Amino acid sequence: MCLACEEEAMFFRYQLELAVERGEIPEGFEPADFEAAGLPVPGRRAPKAPVAPANSFSCDSPDSE
Repeated sequence: MCLACEEEAMFFRYQLELAVERGEIPEGFEPADFEAAGLPVPGRRAPKAPVAPANSFSCDSPDSE
């Protein structure tokens, strides 16, 4: 990818991130743009990620050698 294309892609991603912060989809953008970039779509609630259970194992035996 040439430097100009890379810079354009980074600027596009930056605009998407700003839109996520504002919570609205600006004109010219589609929800698919956000999904393709791996960002949440503004205005939609993202599903909550499952919470992993805490590791309850603890070893109480003393070190023996």
